[in-house]
Amino acid sequence: MPSTAKGRTLTADAITLALASDTERFAAAIDGGSFKALGDASLLISGIPIAFLNGVITVRTSVTRKDVATLLDEVAARGLPYSLQIRPGCAAELLDLVHDRGMVMEDVPTPLMALARGSAALATAAAHSRLSIRTLDRKEWRLLASISADGFEEPVEMFERFIPPAAWAIPGFRAYLGTVDGEPVTTALGSTDGDYVGIFDVATPARHRGRGYGAAITARAALDGFESGASIAYLQSSVMGLKVYEKLGFRTLETWSVWMTPSNAPSHS
Repeated sequence: MPSTAKGRTLTADAITLALASDTERFAAAIDGGSFKALGDASLLISGIPIAFLNGVITVRTSVTRKDVATLLDEVAARGLPYSLQIRPGCAAELLDLVHDRGMVMEDVPTPLMALARGSAALATAAAHSRLSIRTLDRKEWRLLASISADGFEEPVEMFERFIPPAAWAIPGFRAYLGTVDGEPVTTALGSTDGDYVGIFDVATPARHRGRGYGAAITARAALDGFESGASIAYLQSSVMGLKVYEKLGFRTLETWSVWMTPSNAPSHS
């Protein structure tokens, strides 16, 4: 039987719906951003010319090729690179669709991970002996963008557009900064909405990795979400972060394949 938290089933279906909801909330904060749901698929258009930041999520495995194609056509009409995240169990016709469009699959699939409130490892990780963690206010949005860009090795302008000051108006949104002796070393975002807290864009510049900073700031974001009433934390992991999140108590619910139009796209946490 699937595990539960506060009566809510911790399943890939439930977490994917939470992700789609958070995506819609973030899209409203982006200048020129938009969100659309059609059948069992959802579309984010950020307007940023990065494939992963414009694309479709298969929210339920019953999604149809027709609905996905309609949404992909919308972003293609904007002249933007785009992506499609396919959950396991979706119909094979989606693979025909991506091949017909000349899309390419990312070398590494994306795990969808979650944990229920109560993991003892979170408090231990968050209490890092050297790291100081605080939330950022909207006036510090450029600082967040700078550290995130350094961690993901992407242009800072991308993060300035994707996480603008308007994001701070989203209910339950928090941006975190971790410092050591006053030097910024890691960042993360948290988004609490009802029973769920989503954790996004955990970024630690390469020179600061391997010291537990990413684990600590992820744990802090999850704990704050639980303190605000959430019962389940979720995230999409990179290869680099997988073992870190597993040690915190996150488990992989399922692994998605990611297809993109030929272009460079950022990794994601």
